[in-house]
Amino acid sequence: MKKILSLLALTLLGVSAQAGRPLNVDDANVNDQGVAHVETFWSRAADGSRTLTIAPTYSPLPGLDLVAQDVRTFSGGPHSQNFLAKMQVTAPKEKSCHYAWVLGVTQWQKGEGQKSFVAGNTSCDMGAGTLHSSLVSARDAEGKDVPSWGVAWEQTMGDWTAHIESVAQRASKPLVGVGLRRDVLPGLQLDGTWGKQGGKAVFSLGTKYTFQ
Repeated sequence: MKKILSLLALTLLGVSAQAGRPLNVDDANVNDQGVAHVETFWSRAADGSRTLTIAPTYSPLPGLDLVAQDVRTFSGGPHSQNFLAKMQVTAPKEKSCHYAWVLGVTQWQKGEGQKSFVAGNTSCDMGAGTLHSSLVSARDAEGKDVPSWGVAWEQTMGDWTAHIESVAQRASKPLVGVGLRRDVLPGLQLDGTWGKQGGKAVFSLGTKYTFQ
Protein backbone atom coordinates (compact mmCIF):
# COMPACT_ATOMS: atom_id res chain seq x y z
CA MET A 1 0.00 0.00 0.00
CA LYS A 2 2.83 2.40 0.81
CA LYS A 3 4.32 1.95 -2.66
CA ILE A 4 0.90 2.38 -4.26
CA LEU A 5 0.33 5.68 -2.42
CA SER A 6 3.82 6.80 -3.38
CA LEU A 7 3.20 6.01 -7.03
CA LEU A 8 -0.18 7.74 -6.84
CA ALA A 9 1.65 10.87 -5.72
CA LEU A 10 4.14 10.49 -8.57
CA THR A 11 1.25 9.97 -10.99
CA LEU A 12 -0.44 13.19 -9.89
CA LEU A 13 2.88 14.96 -10.26
CA GLY A 14 3.20 13.16 -13.57
CA VAL A 15 0.10 14.92 -14.91
CA SER A 16 2.92 17.37 -15.67
CA ALA A 17 4.33 15.22 -18.42
CA GLN A 18 3.42 18.11 -20.71
CA ALA A 19 4.81 20.65 -18.26
CA GLY A 20 8.11 20.96 -20.04
CA ARG A 21 10.47 18.57 -18.32
CA PRO A 22 11.74 18.78 -15.66
CA LEU A 23 8.86 20.72 -14.07
CA ASN A 24 6.46 18.77 -11.85
CA VAL A 25 3.98 21.66 -11.87
CA ASP A 26 2.04 21.57 -15.12
CA ASP A 27 1.97 24.63 -17.36
CA ALA A 28 -0.52 25.96 -19.90
CA ASN A 29 1.72 25.39 -22.95
CA VAL A 30 1.17 22.93 -25.79
CA ASN A 31 3.15 21.86 -28.84
CA ASP A 32 2.66 23.53 -32.21
CA GLN A 33 0.34 21.59 -34.52
CA GLY A 34 2.08 18.56 -36.01
CA VAL A 35 4.91 18.59 -33.46
CA ALA A 36 5.62 15.62 -31.19
CA HIS A 37 8.01 14.97 -28.33
CA VAL A 38 9.00 12.04 -26.13
CA GLU A 39 10.04 12.49 -22.51
CA THR A 40 11.95 9.73 -20.74
CA PHE A 41 12.95 10.11 -17.10
CA TRP A 42 14.07 8.11 -14.09
CA SER A 43 12.80 9.21 -10.66
CA ARG A 44 13.47 8.39 -7.02
CA ALA A 45 10.57 9.04 -4.62
CA ALA A 46 10.75 9.96 -0.93
CA ASP A 47 10.15 6.34 0.12
CA GLY A 48 13.14 5.19 -1.96
CA SER A 49 11.10 3.62 -4.78
CA ARG A 50 12.43 4.17 -8.29
CA THR A 51 10.32 4.62 -11.40
CA LEU A 52 10.91 4.92 -15.14
CA THR A 53 8.46 7.09 -17.10
CA ILE A 54 8.15 7.22 -20.89
CA ALA A 55 5.74 9.88 -22.15
CA PRO A 56 5.09 10.55 -25.87
CA THR A 57 3.05 13.65 -26.79
CA TYR A 58 1.55 14.71 -30.13
CA SER A 59 -0.41 17.80 -31.20
CA PRO A 60 -2.87 16.86 -34.00
CA LEU A 61 -4.76 20.17 -33.83
CA PRO A 62 -3.91 23.74 -32.79
CA GLY A 63 -4.07 24.06 -29.01
CA LEU A 64 -4.46 20.32 -28.35
CA ASP A 65 -1.90 17.85 -27.00
CA LEU A 66 -2.55 14.13 -26.67
CA VAL A 67 -0.28 12.53 -24.06
CA ALA A 68 0.42 8.93 -23.03
CA GLN A 69 2.57 7.98 -20.03
CA ASP A 70 3.92 4.61 -18.97
CA VAL A 71 5.04 4.72 -15.30
CA ARG A 72 6.86 1.58 -14.17
CA THR A 73 8.27 0.98 -10.69
CA PHE A 74 11.45 -1.10 -10.41
CA SER A 75 11.65 -4.27 -8.27
CA GLY A 76 8.14 -5.39 -9.13
CA GLY A 77 6.29 -2.33 -7.79
CA PRO A 78 3.14 -0.69 -9.19
CA HIS A 79 2.80 -0.06 -12.91
CA SER A 80 0.38 2.36 -14.55
CA GLN A 81 -0.46 4.15 -17.78
CA ASN A 82 -1.87 7.69 -18.03
CA PHE A 83 -3.78 9.03 -21.03
CA LEU A 84 -4.29 12.80 -21.19
CA ALA A 85 -5.84 15.45 -23.41
CA LYS A 86 -4.52 18.97 -22.84
CA MET A 87 -6.54 21.85 -24.33
CA GLN A 88 -5.16 25.38 -24.41
CA VAL A 89 -7.96 27.87 -23.71
CA THR A 90 -6.04 31.05 -24.53
CA ALA A 91 -2.86 31.56 -26.56
CA PRO A 92 0.39 32.78 -24.92
CA LYS A 93 1.04 36.53 -25.03
CA GLU A 94 3.99 38.59 -23.86
CA LYS A 95 3.60 39.81 -20.26
CA SER A 96 0.22 38.13 -19.94
CA CYS A 97 -1.33 34.89 -18.65
CA HIS A 98 -2.76 31.98 -20.63
CA TYR A 99 -4.74 28.92 -19.54
CA ALA A 100 -5.29 25.24 -20.31
CA TRP A 101 -7.44 22.31 -19.20
CA VAL A 102 -6.22 18.73 -18.80
CA LEU A 103 -8.50 15.67 -18.76
CA GLY A 104 -7.06 12.22 -18.11
CA VAL A 105 -7.35 8.72 -16.77
CA THR A 106 -4.87 6.35 -15.11
CA GLN A 107 -5.06 2.58 -15.60
CA TRP A 108 -3.25 0.48 -12.97
CA GLN A 109 -1.77 -2.79 -14.22
CA LYS A 110 -1.81 -4.86 -11.01
CA GLY A 111 -5.43 -4.70 -9.93
CA GLU A 112 -5.40 -1.31 -8.19
CA GLY A 113 -8.18 -0.02 -10.45
CA GLN A 114 -8.62 3.12 -12.51
CA LYS A 115 -8.32 6.80 -11.63
CA SER A 116 -9.56 9.89 -13.48
CA PHE A 117 -8.46 13.48 -13.11
CA VAL A 118 -9.00 17.02 -14.37
CA ALA A 119 -6.57 19.94 -14.04
CA GLY A 120 -6.64 23.66 -14.63
CA ASN A 121 -3.29 25.26 -15.53
CA THR A 122 -2.09 28.85 -15.72
CA SER A 123 1.17 30.26 -17.10
CA CYS A 124 2.04 33.96 -16.74
CA ASP A 125 4.88 35.75 -18.52
CA MET A 126 6.23 38.12 -15.87
CA GLY A 127 8.94 39.65 -18.05
CA ALA A 128 11.82 38.49 -15.86
CA GLY A 129 10.53 34.89 -15.77
CA THR A 130 7.40 32.74 -15.95
CA LEU A 131 5.00 31.77 -13.17
CA HIS A 132 3.13 28.46 -13.52
CA SER A 133 0.33 27.09 -11.36
CA SER A 134 -1.84 23.97 -11.58
CA LEU A 135 -4.82 22.66 -9.62
CA VAL A 136 -5.53 18.93 -10.05
CA SER A 137 -8.67 17.12 -8.94
CA ALA A 138 -8.12 13.36 -9.14
CA ARG A 139 -10.65 10.64 -8.36
CA ASP A 140 -9.35 7.20 -7.40
CA ALA A 141 -10.90 3.78 -8.10
CA GLU A 142 -13.04 4.09 -4.93
CA GLY A 143 -14.41 7.48 -5.95
CA LYS A 144 -12.38 9.47 -3.41
CA ASP A 145 -11.10 12.90 -4.44
CA VAL A 146 -7.31 13.37 -4.10
CA PRO A 147 -6.63 17.03 -4.98
CA SER A 148 -3.20 18.58 -5.47
CA TRP A 149 -1.92 22.07 -6.18
CA GLY A 150 1.43 23.32 -7.41
CA VAL A 151 3.22 26.56 -8.20
CA ALA A 152 6.55 27.08 -9.98
CA TRP A 153 8.82 29.92 -11.06
CA GLU A 154 10.83 29.31 -14.25
CA GLN A 155 13.81 31.45 -15.29
CA THR A 156 16.07 31.33 -18.37
CA MET A 157 19.77 32.00 -17.76
CA GLY A 158 21.72 31.85 -21.01
CA ASP A 159 21.66 28.27 -22.33
CA TRP A 160 20.09 26.99 -19.11
CA THR A 161 16.53 27.17 -17.80
CA ALA A 162 16.05 26.77 -14.04
CA HIS A 163 12.98 26.48 -11.85
CA ILE A 164 11.88 26.32 -8.23
CA GLU A 165 8.54 24.75 -7.34
CA SER A 166 6.27 23.42 -4.63
CA VAL A 167 3.55 20.76 -4.91
CA ALA A 168 1.03 19.91 -2.18
CA GLN A 169 -1.32 16.92 -2.21
CA ARG A 170 -3.93 15.74 0.28
CA ALA A 171 -2.63 12.99 2.61
CA SER A 172 0.96 13.51 1.40
CA LYS A 173 3.87 15.67 2.54
CA PRO A 174 4.45 18.73 0.32
CA LEU A 175 7.29 18.60 -2.19
CA VAL A 176 9.70 21.50 -2.67
CA GLY A 177 12.31 21.25 -5.39
CA VAL A 178 14.52 22.82 -8.02
CA GLY A 179 15.48 21.80 -11.55
CA LEU A 180 17.63 22.58 -14.58
CA ARG A 181 17.31 21.87 -18.29
CA ARG A 182 19.39 22.56 -21.37
CA ASP A 183 19.31 21.72 -25.09
CA VAL A 184 22.43 19.73 -25.97
CA LEU A 185 21.54 19.00 -29.61
CA PRO A 186 18.80 20.31 -31.93
CA GLY A 187 15.57 18.87 -30.50
CA LEU A 188 17.28 17.06 -27.61
CA GLN A 189 17.08 18.30 -24.02
CA LEU A 190 18.79 16.95 -20.89
CA ASP A 191 17.35 17.81 -17.48
CA GLY A 192 17.30 17.00 -13.79
CA THR A 193 15.53 17.83 -10.53
CA TRP A 194 16.28 17.63 -6.82
CA GLY A 195 13.97 18.28 -3.90
CA LYS A 196 12.66 17.34 -0.48
CA GLN A 197 9.40 15.66 0.52
CA GLY A 198 8.79 14.94 4.18
CA GLY A 199 12.46 15.61 4.92
CA LYS A 200 13.61 12.99 2.39
CA ALA A 201 15.36 13.59 -0.92
CA VAL A 202 13.62 13.12 -4.25
CA PHE A 203 15.28 13.52 -7.63
CA SER A 204 15.00 12.72 -11.32
CA LEU A 205 17.09 12.65 -14.50
CA GLY A 206 15.60 12.77 -17.96
CA THR A 207 15.55 13.68 -21.63
CA LYS A 208 13.06 15.30 -23.98
CA TYR A 209 13.28 14.75 -27.74
CA THR A 210 11.15 17.00 -29.97
CA PHE A 211 10.45 16.30 -33.66
CA GLN A 212 7.94 16.71 -36.50
